[in-house]
Amino acid sequence: MPFRAFLATAASAVALAFVLVTAAPASAHDVLASTAPAADTTVGGDLDQVALTFSEPPLAGLESGIVVSVTGPDGAEVGAGSVDVDGSTLRTAADLTAAGSYTVTWRSVSVDGHPISGSYRFTSTGAPAPAPAPTPTPTATGPTQTPSAGTPTPSATAGAGAGAGATSATAGSSGPGATPWVLGGIAIVVAAALVAVLLVARRRTTPDDD
Repeated sequence: MPFRAFLATAASAVALAFVLVTAAPASAHDVLASTAPAADTTVGGDLDQVALTFSEPPLAGLESGIVVSVTGPDGAEVGAGSVDVDGSTLRTAADLTAAGSYTVTWRSVSVDGHPISGSYRFTSTGAPAPAPAPTPTPTATGPTQTPSAGTPTPSATAGAGAGAGATSATAGSSGPGATPWVLGGIAIVVAAALVAVLLVARRRTTPDDD
């Protein structure tokens, strides 16, 4: 009798141990293993998504209960709303271009069927400064037109005109200087003619007086 009681007690202990060992993993909740951006860190505004990785994938068939919400510095929602489930990682697009503190609030379904949730914060430095506008490169000027051999340059034309004017002035200056001599010669000829006429007239009148 004592031996049978011992066997019954031993069998019960083994069965209880088996139940406890097999039930423990099933009753354990999934835990949040890592996030990107990480909690309490500062990132650049060029990041465009938030990712959360858990110890186990969420319970299949209950993806509709998964939520990842991202609110910006002003409290407005900046996340896309939809969540991409990739194994044990949840991803959602987010606009992090405004500088300030962001809050990520999440909710999922553990592999044991129990809902799990949490939240964390991180900081964004805002959108990167725009690159400076490139300095325009000066365009090359067209080739300078070289005057042909037959086309006089302005300086040559002006010089030629000045020379012609000087020549005309020189030629014209000889005219006014010679005019007094011409008039003097004419006066002498006229005077000589008058003297000759007077002499002839005097000779004609002299015999009549005798």
